[in-house]
Amino acid sequence: MTLRRALIAVALAAIVAMCIDPRLLLMPFVDRAPYARALDGYPDRQWPFYPRFLEGVHAHTQPGDTIALIVPAMRWERGYLYAYYRACYFLAGREVLPLVDPQNNKLQQNFRGARYVAVFGVTLRTPADVVWKGDGGMLLRLRR
Repeated sequence: MTLRRALIAVALAAIVAMCIDPRLLLMPFVDRAPYARALDGYPDRQWPFYPRFLEGVHAHTQPGDTIALIVPAMRWERGYLYAYYRACYFLAGREVLPLVDPQNNKLQQNFRGARYVAVFGVTLRTPADVVWKGDGGMLLRLRR
């Protein structure tokens, strides 16, 4: 009976060992500095107040509100993609409307369809009322 249990334990250990990716065992010894430098391009590193700005937008809007997003990087591959998806996460329950598509075409219908415009790090000249201002940006309610 003890030999059987020992064989079962050895078989189980072998199965577990075969399922482990050997690269995981190297992770404590890998230099992560190049990976940290690669992450410097993301908005949270370039724009440290961006998450707090989105929290302020969330606090000043209601679930179901439509919000267009304007940030300094208005090209999909240069940061708008990440900024847009980050806003979708922080503004859960609200509809975040992108103003550019993956081909960098402007989506004017989304701007016209939004009730609010969240403007971070840039100025916007359009007829609108300032709802909230802080943390590097402002929330505008478009005048209809």
